Amino acid sequence: MNKQLFLIFFSLIFQIGNSQITLFSTDFQGGIPSNYSIVNNDGNTPFSTMTEFIGQNAWISLQDPDSSVNITAASTSYFETADSADRWLITPQISLSTFGNYLSWNAKSHDPSFPDDYLILLSTTDNLPSSFTDTIGSVEQENFEWTTREVNLSNLGLNDSSIYIAFVLRTYDGFKLYVDDIFVRGEDATQLSEQSSAKIKIYPNPFNEVIHIKSDESIESIFIQDLNGKTLFETTNETINLEFLQNGYYFIILNTEKQVFTYKVLKY
Repeated sequence: MNKQLFLIFFSLIFQIGNSQITLFSTDFQGGIPSNYSIVNNDGNTPFSTMTEFIGQNAWISLQDPDSSVNITAASTSYFETADSADRWLITPQISLSTFGNYLSWNAKSHDPSFPDDYLILLSTTDNLPSSFTDTIGSVEQENFEWTTREVNLSNLGLNDSSIYIAFVLRTYDGFKLYVDDIFVRGEDATQLSEQSSAKIKIYPNPFNEVIHIKSDESIESIFIQDLNGKTLFETTNETINLEFLQNGYYFIILNTEKQVFTYKVLKY
């Protein structure tokens, strides 16, 4: 069984406030941007079958194993000699708003038998690994299915500041980790007062025509929105045919009897 995310962040996706602004966003469709920093602190050689990683940077752009149209950032912890990975993917400097700052991202392990562990670290000075003294999250045994996770940066006292964020693969003798859709938003006045206990599953993601929603809380309404917040479809059905949509990213707004959740999905 996958271990639960601990400390200060949770895997359910964020609520979206009408006034929020995008501060930083990377979907890796064009590869890993040149303003990212990549650091290999372990110096290990990937196992011979990891041909895509041999002779490359510690993090590379790689096709999503679930979708041929989606490109992700990926790293490996499977080495010729078993060892712990120490592989860094560092964002450029991000300037935060005066309130309502959140970080979210998608991640998955390639093989459920060899799930990967990673840290999310923060620096307020520069992008040198030694400057990342704050751990804002830690995931042990990331899920085999794409999972969206979030950190409330404002709760950490990071309002009106400039930061760097590092995703650091730290697995001992694992396999492959994928990270995608790194997103920082600010001025979001909609905040969850406590961690939700709802168990919600949306699958498949990415999807082609039909998407399914499962929740252990009663679903009152479901809205499909484009990335600009325009509502395209409303339903209460847990199985939704969306073949009429063009290929691309959409938000699913899920209203349960207790809370509202927003999920980002990809149609291909």
